[in-house]
Amino acid sequence: MAFTVQDLDDLLLLLEKHPEWKERLRQALLTEELLRLPQAVRDLIVAVEKLTAEIQRLHDWQERANAQMAEMLQSQRQVNERLAEIAEWQRQVNEQLNQLLQWQQQVNERLAEIAEWQRQVNEQLNQLLQWQQQVNERLAEIAEWQRQVNEQLSQFLQWQQRVNERLAEIAEWQRQVNEQLNQLLQWQQQVNERLTEIAEWQRQTNEEMRQILERLSEMIRWQQEMVKWQERTIEWQQRADRDFAKLKGSDREWYYRLRAAAVFGIFVLNGRDPTNEVMRKLHEAVKAGVITRSDLKAVRDADCLWLGEYEGKPVLLVVEASYTVTHEDLVRAVHRAEIARKIGYCAVPVVGGAEVSDEIWEQGRLLNAIVMKDGETDFDFAEQILAQAVQQTSP
Repeated sequence: MAFTVQDLDDLLLLLEKHPEWKERLRQALLTEELLRLPQAVRDLIVAVEKLTAEIQRLHDWQERANAQMAEMLQSQRQVNERLAEIAEWQRQVNEQLNQLLQWQQQVNERLAEIAEWQRQVNEQLNQLLQWQQQVNERLAEIAEWQRQVNEQLSQFLQWQQRVNERLAEIAEWQRQVNEQLNQLLQWQQQVNERLTEIAEWQRQTNEEMRQILERLSEMIRWQQEMVKWQERTIEWQQRADRDFAKLKGSDREWYYRLRAAAVFGIFVLNGRDPTNEVMRKLHEAVKAGVITRSDLKAVRDADCLWLGEYEGKPVLLVVEASYTVTHEDLVRAVHRAEIARKIGYCAVPVVGGAEVSDEIWEQGRLLNAIVMKDGETDFDFAEQILAQAVQQTSP
């Protein structure tokens, strides 16, 4: 007998009255593979959940590895900069030491000349001392001769009565002796005059030595003044370098602020300055405890905020501008974009400047930040970042 629709309805009614028959009917109708299918699906769900957890763990590990890599790159850059500063400081110190060595050589040469002159003066003084000693010896001889003459005169007085005939001769001899004594007196006067001249020469020499010492002291004082002037020049140059760096950074900030519509118009449409709106939301978030006041100040200090549309969705560009883009600029832009996301914005970090190294381009890719050089960038990567940001914030 054929199985009809009525029979099927009757079977369904019986199964509703007797639910325990459903399992027996299922075993009779289905194959062994179909019966095991529900359990296989449950096992597959458990495996997919484990695989999802493992993928999430690998993703977390990759993010930590990226952060550590960024820190290592920053540390390496800081070490390189510090080494460059030390090399420049060493070069300047070497130049100053060379100048000091040249000045020292000049002073040593001058001192050598003074020492040679002093040696010559000492030789002349030694000659004068020897001559003075000879004079003293001669005077001693004359004194001894005078003593002998006096003895002879005493003997002559004793013999006077016996040798009257020789008195005239003795008188003549006495006259000659007197003449010699006068000559000795004149020579003594000449010696005294010469000694006076030597004393005057010695006084003049002392005066010249004093003037030389004064000039040497003046040279030392002048050198000290030159060192101070050089220190002031270096300090002024350092201040000028810092001020010039600030001016260059301000120039890039104004470039991106004044040309924001043109520069960022290649990414987002209908752009505008949302500073007032963002500040209002930041204050509301601080009151609600979503962010801290430090977070508010961080976003407030962004060089430029630009709100536009990408694929019909609002996107906030958080911009950091410097003349030379550094890793710190990247970190600040990423951090401020994260704060903006906490208050409901689809925020994308952007860094721009006139000088961008290959390392910064690579770090921008690692940190998912748009890097620009004078308004130019990798447009494909920028489109990828914007699309990813819009997709993550879509409900």
